[in-house]
Amino acid sequence: MRSLKRIQFTWKEFVNKGVLHPDVDPIVANSWRRCSPRLNPHRQINPSKLTPAQLDSARNANQHLLAVARPIMEDIHQYIEGSNTLIVLVNSAGYALDFFGDSSMIEIAKRYSIEPGTSISEGQIGTNALALPLYDGVPAHTVGAEHYLKKLHGLAGAAAPIFTITGRTLGTLGILTRAENYHPHSLGLVVAGARAIEGQLQSIDLLEEQNIQLSELNTILASLSEGILVWNSEGMLMHANTATMNILGLTSGGLVGRPVDDNIRFPAFIQEALQKTEQLKDVEANIIVGERVVNCVINLDHVQKNQETRLVIMTLRPAEAVRKLVQKQVGAQAFFTLDDLVGRSREIRRIRRLVKAAAPAQAGILIRGESGTGKSVVATAIHHESPRNLAPFILVSCSSVPSEFILAELLGYESGTSKHLPGGRPSKFELAEGGTLYFQDVEHLPFEAQAALLNAIELGIVVRLGSAHPIPINVRIIASSSANLEKLIAEGSFRADLYYRLSSFEIVLPPLRARKADIPLLVERILERYNRQHERNVTLAAGTLNLLKKYTWPGNIRELETILARAMVQAGDSEIIGPMHFPEYIRDPVKRTMAGSFSPQVKSLSDLEREALIQAARDCNGNLTQMAKVLGIGRTTVWRKMKALNISPEQFRLRPKSPGT
Repeated sequence: MRSLKRIQFTWKEFVNKGVLHPDVDPIVANSWRRCSPRLNPHRQINPSKLTPAQLDSARNANQHLLAVARPIMEDIHQYIEGSNTLIVLVNSAGYALDFFGDSSMIEIAKRYSIEPGTSISEGQIGTNALALPLYDGVPAHTVGAEHYLKKLHGLAGAAAPIFTITGRTLGTLGILTRAENYHPHSLGLVVAGARAIEGQLQSIDLLEEQNIQLSELNTILASLSEGILVWNSEGMLMHANTATMNILGLTSGGLVGRPVDDNIRFPAFIQEALQKTEQLKDVEANIIVGERVVNCVINLDHVQKNQETRLVIMTLRPAEAVRKLVQKQVGAQAFFTLDDLVGRSREIRRIRRLVKAAAPAQAGILIRGESGTGKSVVATAIHHESPRNLAPFILVSCSSVPSEFILAELLGYESGTSKHLPGGRPSKFELAEGGTLYFQDVEHLPFEAQAALLNAIELGIVVRLGSAHPIPINVRIIASSSANLEKLIAEGSFRADLYYRLSSFEIVLPPLRARKADIPLLVERILERYNRQHERNVTLAAGTLNLLKKYTWPGNIRELETILARAMVQAGDSEIIGPMHFPEYIRDPVKRTMAGSFSPQVKSLSDLEREALIQAARDCNGNLTQMAKVLGIGRTTVWRKMKALNISPEQFRLRPKSPGT
């Protein structure tokens, strides 16, 4: 450290000659440069001061800083007491907020007009240790003549900035003493004190933030409709929200802070998952609370650290509420109404009358007809016309569910039935409670499932797999079939007693060839739907409707829909569908009859090539590069062949949506 005489010499050289010696502390040198144009180094010390009211206001604004800093200032004073030292706390505006130290030094500071409320800023009293950290953001010290004002040369000081966790300067913590008493370790002492203040302030801020977040989290958890249970690795319950109390019928005083097993008993498969720290997602289980059984849908998760469980989190939902939600979602399948039975023919008018007659009845309904005649439309129309129209409409596709799973799908299963079926699952009858249960293609129902369906119809109850508890049901049964059920009964693959139960009311749908007068209306309705979906305005060319009426339509309405959808693609950018856009067997049914209904005809290589190019163009939306990859030839070759056959890739490209759609 330089001697006081050397410091005095460098100061005189600067203020008298403007010479700045290189051994001057760079922080002090910068301050001298700032002070030189605006302060007379020989001026009197007369800094501005806060009024008592202003000082109180400044202290209130920094109450957290004062509360944390004061004990640390006292601790520092214990180590340096009697050394004629003053410890000062300065706010970010440069005003001294608090003094603590030897009374002798407090009196000396007053002679220099430095006391609580005094501005120690560089603009007021020149270069000084308490102000420098506010300018430069780093610790600093000034001894003797390092102060720009000569009146302060009898003092020495050291100070360090105090920052928030975000880097904002709160103020400085400093030490003042006489120049001859300054100790080099003073700077380290105030730096340690400033860091201690920062650490405690940050801890307080983090704790307040955690308390705010915890309060917000508790508010969020309390507002959830799901129940939430949280317990630690010792099984001690740490949290249970309001929904949990409502679901389990308990009060928080009877749960939180006690072992979870004191009030709640879980089934074996959940206990096993807890032991193995396994997750469970949306499993149904019966929880025993006291003497009551609560049926819930459960999710189970584990919070782990270093492969050790710290917390267990379980969410609960009443199974009945979940079932109602599923009913709303699945019930949306019933979107067809009586208006969707399109046509004016005598046959379709008869079907409408039968639908209206069958709708209010409670007995089973069997809908029969060839594939594609609209049996599902009739089933949903019956549901909409019935008093059950606001309740669920549940579809059971008997042909699409594997036979080994059909019973579990139909009857549901109880929690813990097997390792492959964790949790529970409601039956289709429960999901359709109060509504309609529709068995599509009932002829594919396995014999064992036929017996289960018959029992449910006759007894009005269902028993889940793995359970002995009967569940009352209230559903309307509708079944459909395109098979010869009488033949299946004779062969022993379909139960006669189930057939009689299902066919209390039977509706037979005519094939499309038996009501060709309805084809114009069907075509109009189908094109209207497709145009709305694809934002087009496609119509049939003159004479095309007669072509469609001549065809026998073995696939019925479903085939008509498919043919029209394909024709719209074939038409490309054209808004007119003509005969050329339909398959050859529709354009020339005589040729098809002569050759056999589905006998393949030998085609020329050019025809095959043309069809391959058109099919590739459809699949690739007219993209020549993708077509080349699909066909295994070069892109230039694809372009040349399409040009030779007068095929434009543009007509196969997706139409852009109009603005505003």
